[in-house]
Amino acid sequence: MKILVIKIGALGDVVRTSFVAQALKEKYKDKDPHLFWLTHKNAQDIFANNPYVDRLILDEEKMKDRVTRSYWNREEFDLIVNFAEDLETVKFASFLNAKERIGFFLKDGKIVPTPTAKEWFDMSLHGEKPQNDILKKQNKKTHRQMMAQIIGVDYKKYEPIINLRESQKRLSKDFLRRYNLDMTKDLIIGINTGSAGRWRKQLPVNKTVTLIDRLVKRFNAKIILFGGPNEIERNKEIVKKTKSYIVDTGCYNTLSEFMAFVNCCNMFISSDSLGFHIALALKRKTICLIGPTSHTEIDNEFGENVIADSKCICCYKKDCKSMEKISLDKILSSVNRLITKKKVTLLINAYKEPAVSKALEAALNQKTRHHYEVILSAPDKETLSIADKYKNKNLTVFKDPGKGKSYAINLLLPKISTDILILTDGDVFISDDAVENITNLFFYPEIGCVTGRPVPVETRETKYGYWANFLFNAAHDLRLKLHKHQSFIECSGYLFAFRKEKITRFPIDVAEDTIIPYFFWRKGYKIGYADAKVYVKNPNNWTDWIKQKIRTTKSHENIGNYVDVKMTPQVKTFKTELKGFIDLIRHPQSFKECLWAIELAFSRLYMWSRFYLDRLFKIKRYGDAWERIESTK
Repeated sequence: MKILVIKIGALGDVVRTSFVAQALKEKYKDKDPHLFWLTHKNAQDIFANNPYVDRLILDEEKMKDRVTRSYWNREEFDLIVNFAEDLETVKFASFLNAKERIGFFLKDGKIVPTPTAKEWFDMSLHGEKPQNDILKKQNKKTHRQMMAQIIGVDYKKYEPIINLRESQKRLSKDFLRRYNLDMTKDLIIGINTGSAGRWRKQLPVNKTVTLIDRLVKRFNAKIILFGGPNEIERNKEIVKKTKSYIVDTGCYNTLSEFMAFVNCCNMFISSDSLGFHIALALKRKTICLIGPTSHTEIDNEFGENVIADSKCICCYKKDCKSMEKISLDKILSSVNRLITKKKVTLLINAYKEPAVSKALEAALNQKTRHHYEVILSAPDKETLSIADKYKNKNLTVFKDPGKGKSYAINLLLPKISTDILILTDGDVFISDDAVENITNLFFYPEIGCVTGRPVPVETRETKYGYWANFLFNAAHDLRLKLHKHQSFIECSGYLFAFRKEKITRFPIDVAEDTIIPYFFWRKGYKIGYADAKVYVKNPNNWTDWIKQKIRTTKSHENIGNYVDVKMTPQVKTFKTELKGFIDLIRHPQSFKECLWAIELAFSRLYMWSRFYLDRLFKIKRYGDAWERIESTK
């Protein structure tokens, strides 16, 4: 299926509409969609690493000569989605061959909307005056909600995505190093209060200077100043007048450099501008200052909007002075709310765990500066009676119905009020720095999920101990490599964490450590790998070993019901396991270990054969239930 999306307008609008590529890919995933995106050449960096755009077409490539006109005339699309409203682009979109059209097109020489785009059209410049202005002020839907409505998807599932290039990530690190900034310790606030748009959306210079000084004095914030070519003199004046030390990024940065510098901030304070939308796409906590534009259209799930104390808001007048009435106290209050220390919850799931006391001891005696609570969830009297001894030590006990681990977590999610939820099990125990090291990674706003490092309690002296050490070490090396390149990492169910507000429920026919990271990844978040160890007792006999490994592998088999596996990287596959065969050969340090390595290779091959045969003959697919592996207890 060939889909063409046309969005050429202001760069900020292009950024906030970028979620459409993913939404369309997933909506039509059964038709193997190939997605083209037509935009302005200045927007190239926005889509540089977007996995959902198969081909980026620049505005200059359309109709520039006979050759390109002939190409477009031959091209036929199954679907064209045109968000552009200017006459030239609408004419071009209407000229193209398409089986289906959504958005804005020409009819009898006039720009008209398709049915799902009518509501947005009626409040635009093309709508009937003065009704369009009235509708604009009365509108309660966000921009993303309106765009999602046009293409017929659920807007809550998607967020704009910017994936930085490796060169941009290096530039971010160099910038932080140069100015001695640390995102895990410093409150780094980007200030981008100018505006190059058609309306007066900039915060006055004197107010910006006062805001910077108050942020530094009250929060000991580190300030990074942003601007564009139109704000050269403005930013010079800000630097000259402020009493505080600020890092000035300059006003001649390319879009690529601008994004890399925004990536250095924990928080971003901006007017309704390109900088604001980039900060949101990079998952930064963002405070948007709003005057002449519509505050209801602003999607700001990572921060707060501060609206001018003016009757002139949403007027869209070029001479509007509402930004002069932005309250600095309101901005500071928003900053204070957004930097409140993260609440951390460590949830231990258990079922008939005789060694749960060791898990509880480790959980309750963490060496960390972060405030955290511990919850134990178990269905059986044996485990709950052991937990009773620890109730006065910051432990809450929850008796679940015993229908499975994922079922219990889903029951608890609406009951737990926390920012970071760390999950572990009752038959393992964590290192005393686990909470500290996991939580520290969440100071990077783009991190949505973090996995810990499983470590076997066994030595290499026995066959099953050798197998456990090799497999865990191989997983560790792979995760380190993927974390370095900010690639997708599959989490370990023994210990992983996520931003709880983003997950309200998840399916129970896929393991929670399998599906939750994918939910974050598809929205543009990164998966972190923390130096947080979880000590695991492994099977010591063939029956338990093969039972555990087949179940772990089966926990992935239903993933395609919830995510587009063609668009989502998968780590735990037979193909990736074959790549690790060389490591298996190199690992042995003695003749005995060589024999064990050969046995492990054939055992893994047998495990994968069993897995595929079970799938082929539909034998016992994965389901949520407590299934004990006795020798691991």
